[in-house]
Amino acid sequence: MKKELILIALLIAAPIAEARGGRRGGGGSSQGTSTGAHGQRQYNGTRTGASGQTSTVDRQSETNRTGTNSYSRATQQTVTGPNGQSHGWQSQGTGTVQQTGNGYEKNYNGTVTNTKGNTTEVNRTTDFTKTGNGGYTKESTSTYTNQNGQTRTVEHDATSTKNPDGTRTTERDSTVTNPRGTTVGTGQSTTLYTPGQGSQTTGSYTNNQGKAWNYQGQSSQGQSSGTVTGPQGTTTATNARWQYVDGKWQKIVSGETTTP
Repeated sequence: MKKELILIALLIAAPIAEARGGRRGGGGSSQGTSTGAHGQRQYNGTRTGASGQTSTVDRQSETNRTGTNSYSRATQQTVTGPNGQSHGWQSQGTGTVQQTGNGYEKNYNGTVTNTKGNTTEVNRTTDFTKTGNGGYTKESTSTYTNQNGQTRTVEHDATSTKNPDGTRTTERDSTVTNPRGTTVGTGQSTTLYTPGQGSQTTGSYTNNQGKAWNYQGQSSQGQSSGTVTGPQGTTTATNARWQYVDGKWQKIVSGETTTP
């Protein structure tokens, strides 16, 4: 379940990534606070399983500009369980952003290493192109290569159109391919943005076994919420809101998973 929620986060619902309360089998909840400024961000939170046991989550991220069109980024996350044992991961990489005739091209190359020392290489390219009348297309390809040389590919395509009534419609399609070149999952979503009111998003992710996860979400004025419903009826609901405290913006996130 956790792996599928992460894929849904990547494919259709980014807020799920920071506030996913779902654990393997059964319900649970999560809550936390994200703060940061000037390229640095920190998240501190907790995850509570169906049995009531709680783990803490600490994540730090730092992004630095290294040149006119380049940057470096490092992130580290640690999860400490109720028994005091910790596990986590750390990532580091570099990227570039180049202006093109009608948009930009981004490239990122990095690694992710878990507590066991297993390393995955990450390579990502993104092309953004303005299409006129306020519209755009965005194409992104990410590859993840493990230490055995096996590569998983995630492709994202987005098309955004400004409608005659002033609203904006953005449609996204995504595909996940395993090292054998077989498609193991696809995602689709549609977002309708209305000026002054916010956005509404519906989407789904279906794996190669025909199991589907459906998403509904909305955001407005510094607040967002979303719900993922799995093939067995398990539901993960998340909420996020921004608030200004002591001269800093804080993002408060929470999530809860329930089973039928």
